[in-house]
Amino acid sequence: MSAFLAHARALRREGAASAAWEHVVGALRDGVADPMAFDEAGRFLDGLVRKGAVPTPALRVHILGQCTTSWLATSLTAATAARGLPAVVRDGGYDQVMQDALALAATPGTAPDIVVLLPWTQRLLADPEAPTAERVADVVAFWQGVWGCLRGLGTSILQVGYDTPRDGARGLFLSGQTPGDRATVRAANEALRAALPDGAYFLDLDAVAGDVGRRAFYDDRRWAWTKQPFSERGTVALAEALAAGVQALRVGSKKVVVLDLDNTLWGGVVGELGPLGVGLGESADGEAFRTFQAACKALRSRGVLLAVASKNERADAESPFRENPAMVLKLEDLAAFEANWGPKSDSLQRIASALNLGLDAFVFVDDNPAEREQVRQALPTVEVVDLPEDPSGYVEALARGRWFETLALTREDAARADQYAQERARQALGETAADLPSYLRSLAMVGDVRPIDDADLPRVVQLLGKTNQWNLTTRRHPHDVVDAMRRQPGAVSFTLRLADRFGDHGLVAVVLAVPDEDGTLRIDTWLMSCRVIARTAEAYVFDKLLRAAIDAGYTRLRGDYLPTPKNVQVASLYADLGFAEVASPLGDGARRYEATLASLTPPPHHIADAV
Repeated sequence: MSAFLAHARALRREGAASAAWEHVVGALRDGVADPMAFDEAGRFLDGLVRKGAVPTPALRVHILGQCTTSWLATSLTAATAARGLPAVVRDGGYDQVMQDALALAATPGTAPDIVVLLPWTQRLLADPEAPTAERVADVVAFWQGVWGCLRGLGTSILQVGYDTPRDGARGLFLSGQTPGDRATVRAANEALRAALPDGAYFLDLDAVAGDVGRRAFYDDRRWAWTKQPFSERGTVALAEALAAGVQALRVGSKKVVVLDLDNTLWGGVVGELGPLGVGLGESADGEAFRTFQAACKALRSRGVLLAVASKNERADAESPFRENPAMVLKLEDLAAFEANWGPKSDSLQRIASALNLGLDAFVFVDDNPAEREQVRQALPTVEVVDLPEDPSGYVEALARGRWFETLALTREDAARADQYAQERARQALGETAADLPSYLRSLAMVGDVRPIDDADLPRVVQLLGKTNQWNLTTRRHPHDVVDAMRRQPGAVSFTLRLADRFGDHGLVAVVLAVPDEDGTLRIDTWLMSCRVIARTAEAYVFDKLLRAAIDAGYTRLRGDYLPTPKNVQVASLYADLGFAEVASPLGDGARRYEATLASLTPPPHHIADAV
């Protein structure tokens, strides 16, 4: 037994189950090299989940596979816990996928949050003489039938692709040509991707196996004995990749990468070498640092914010960005810049405050092990990347955690970094304004409210998955549920886009309201991006909601507040808007509010309607 598990068991025996959970999760986040210890940790955590000794309600994940998945289930428990996503992971019977899906469909009230669908090749490759197109069509039709069983349950789908451990009888060259095994697997995966339901996540098993190496990823003896094709190491690698998919489905991508400078973005110490002396030139290390900067810049281009936390004098820290022509990153690429001699954890907290984001959205990159450990201990929700000594391994080290997985890239993602640059200009204006109303009027804000349409649906689902602070219920509805809600007769659903004199915030608010059985319009979801907090956007949205409810013929409005550790700022919203609290049927500290539409008046706002 690993030492960290022995200590965790001692804590549990002493009645400190929550401390035992945190101890094991901390060890997993630091990295557990032994696959058997990883599996054992998953079994231990599963026991704690069953007893409710977790910091937040656990996700319900169900694995349905055409191979044995019991070992994978326990490893996935460990992998999701390491990402801060406690999960109750259950699996179905061997090769009983359709039967188990039908059973889930028969009990919709207990449907899992996520269903993992894991294929194997016993049917796809069973008859090499059959035309490849027919074999691919058959397996795609099967999985479409499974997806159909799960439709309408509020369950997100994580579909794993096909792979094969070896080339087959045709050999390396011919296997890649139709009807070879590898060509057939590729064709099946392309067809599955094309047919995948909206809002589902596809995990490329071929890529995961390739990262590990197929000889290490698969185990023929395990398949022969237990019908599980994955080795111990392969099972852990697959579980970690699945956990990244679970994160993408439930909370979305990490939002910020905080970078050290000396020996992280360039070689050497800028305070000693000067801006032109740091390692960025035509050397192996210089090329590696530039490649790492390029990888960070690519993340920025898809919406991940970049920030700096450096122990340096500010002028020294900025000088390579200003003076060294070999720099790939520029100062304007950075959403925040901290250069001082204090603890890195303090710098990260200031960056989080400036960006109005939670620290659980942060990934910290520093070459110094002591700095990494300080951040780990002070800020346990921050993901810390362990960099190797050789800078040529930095890109792989950052990519290994798959922290930036997402279901789709929207226009708002691409514009996010520029939007934060615009926000700095707004803040500068605010510092010169006489008072808050004068400042808000000077922004010349314009709101565009429109019904949720097909084009906006991916962004709406993305916001539901990742918005925590200004979110009254934090309900993580998947794509098909949101689609059904917006189409429900009598529903009121819309989005808000906001722009001002400095630029376009994009789609920043979502309202989903549906009729209750007594004819009252109930606000199921009301959320807003943190970028527009304190801009009177909530008053503007409320005005539009009241007008839409009246136009739809409603006389009463109902809303719930479901408390979480992060949405305290909206706890009194309904009361402040004039609603009366009534008994809530939801439990767990939930509060329900009701009001007649005639009694409600929206507060003043400073947003004009788009023309």
